[in-house]
Amino acid sequence: MGSWMVGVDTGGTFTDLVAFNTATGEIQLAKVPSYPPDPSRAVLAGVQELVDRGIPASKIGFFAHGTTVGTNAVLEYHGAVTGLLITRGFRATYEAQGWIQPSGSDLIDTGYQKPAMLVPQHLTEEVTGRLDYTGTEITPIDEAALRRSVRSLKDKGVEAIAVCFLFSYINSAHERRAAEIIGEEAPGVRISLSSEVLPVIREYPRLSTTVIDAYVGPKVETYLQRLDEQLSSMGVSTPQKFLMQSNGGLMRITVAARHPNQTLLSGPAAGVVAATELARAAKCRHVLTFDMGGTSADIGVIVGSQILESSENRIAGHDIATPMLEIRTLGAGGGTIAEIGKDGLLKVGPESSGSMPGPVCYGRGGTQPTVTDANLVLGSLSPGSPLAGSLRLDEAASRAAIEKELAAPLGLDVLQAASGIIRIVNTHMAVDLRNALREQGQDARQFTLMPFGGAGPLHACYLARAVGISTVLVPLYPGINCATGLLQTTVRHSYIRSAIGALGQFPVAQMNDMFGQLERQAHAEAADEGFEAKSVKLTRQAELRYPHQGYTLSVECPAGEIREDDKAQVRAAFDALHKRIYGQSSDEDPELVTCRVTSEISVPTLRFPAIEAGDGDARDALTGERQLYDVDLGQHFTAGIYDRRLLRAGDVVDGPAIIDQYDSTTVVLADFQATVESAGTLSIRRRQTA
Repeated sequence: MGSWMVGVDTGGTFTDLVAFNTATGEIQLAKVPSYPPDPSRAVLAGVQELVDRGIPASKIGFFAHGTTVGTNAVLEYHGAVTGLLITRGFRATYEAQGWIQPSGSDLIDTGYQKPAMLVPQHLTEEVTGRLDYTGTEITPIDEAALRRSVRSLKDKGVEAIAVCFLFSYINSAHERRAAEIIGEEAPGVRISLSSEVLPVIREYPRLSTTVIDAYVGPKVETYLQRLDEQLSSMGVSTPQKFLMQSNGGLMRITVAARHPNQTLLSGPAAGVVAATELARAAKCRHVLTFDMGGTSADIGVIVGSQILESSENRIAGHDIATPMLEIRTLGAGGGTIAEIGKDGLLKVGPESSGSMPGPVCYGRGGTQPTVTDANLVLGSLSPGSPLAGSLRLDEAASRAAIEKELAAPLGLDVLQAASGIIRIVNTHMAVDLRNALREQGQDARQFTLMPFGGAGPLHACYLARAVGISTVLVPLYPGINCATGLLQTTVRHSYIRSAIGALGQFPVAQMNDMFGQLERQAHAEAADEGFEAKSVKLTRQAELRYPHQGYTLSVECPAGEIREDDKAQVRAAFDALHKRIYGQSSDEDPELVTCRVTSEISVPTLRFPAIEAGDGDARDALTGERQLYDVDLGQHFTAGIYDRRLLRAGDVVDGPAIIDQYDSTTVVLADFQATVESAGTLSIRRRQTA
């Protein structure tokens, strides 16, 4: 195996790379502009830049990638033409969308419409054939009619077919037979079976998840296969090429192509993984992560050094029940566009200029002012400090665009308009940060804010002020934090299956059989990825609920053969968890709803060495000063400019200050003070005022 590990995260504006030499500890960073029409071009360009710097492609023994290909296919409705086969009488299930009602700001939006279906009704075919709730066949499949339906979908040009029959999570026979017929009648069409994608109770989430899997499947599969081939042609021939999953674990690229629904939060999940590792190292138990890039901002809540996971998620209004890290996303990034709304008021977002053409100051043809343009005018960014090490920013162009598009029409000067842009976007982000904590019943005063992404540290002190957080922790390389997270996790998979029954009466033989099947599946997939059985760590969980509840909670189950006596332990764990979360428990016998097995396999990980110790005086890192406008206080301050590469452990930087580095810029406002920790992390605390 080669000595270099490479992590590549593709964002909407930049593609970030980190390379780590496991033998010497050397770290190299790279940033290249993303190319949304074909994200692989930026990935390959970034790898080529590393090769040009002297890292032989043949020495790259570990490659991990975070991608937004699947997410963008859903967001932009650029997925495959997808058909749906569903049990007769239930064709409206998908269109009804679980009877979801508008919420939040949608309640007052007179133009609100539900998201367009990924599979329209004219591409939906009903299938005669029925199982009951025990999985027993009531009506056999009408195979002749099914063949006609498949041929009809093929004639309509479908590239993928989702199959979701009633109670297939208990008995998959009908879906498997449908797959055989599709293979015969429409060879080459991708097939997604709900019994394989998500074999769990609840019809609509299972259906919606299967549809998403089919919809993004061809694009994700094609992208990953082509990327694998292109990397190999460059000389990156290691079989250890991985993709980040939405649950924060890695899986082989070849396996990921078969499970596209598990990749939808690939990039953001990597950032939270890196944040969790840093939080543990810094002994911060409660952390609010804030990942602000060029296109969007992602928020995660780490409680007790653990990131929360959810099986109830939405991507662009479409429900997906695949287990994912709990991450909130909003349209707020450096490229977020500011404009005058129909009501004559200044609006910021959610539309973004992305990387093509990008903010006006990039000089790539952008004409609409953005958050980055406003930060440049206010002094948070400098035209003298190249963005991502090479991109020169044109302040005059930003000023001209803000004057023409916003300031003059609104009767403001350029400074007022730029300040308004930042105040509005900060307010949007602060509201979402508060909501992320409120939904978990958490107190902001107990949390540390961890900003990353290229733009996160620019806004962090403002947000800490607004939310009531006293400490901000900025990673050593915030702009490539997601790329580093790709090299700080494990190979991880979840396997689930539903079977409902009262826990006290549930046959232990059936429980053992279900867990046994899932564990055999885990070992088979590990072998497919090239790992030995002894390297696989398995964890069992049971999802339980009290009778008549609509939600479940997960508790751990004993390994090995489950005995009747073990049920009391599982029951006690569920009662305790329910009481901790909801304030009460019940003496009713809970129901077992779903069995889950998680497999985890350790792989090499990136470790940051301690930096050189200083004497507490940061003057050696001071490179100049410039005027910084504080939008909260409405005044200019003279801020010192520091080169982060020259800061040493123990150095103290008093605000107002600006700390520049290759991949990001950190703004330390006047009422904050930054201290450099031993690992190079910036600990920024708000000073107490009299």
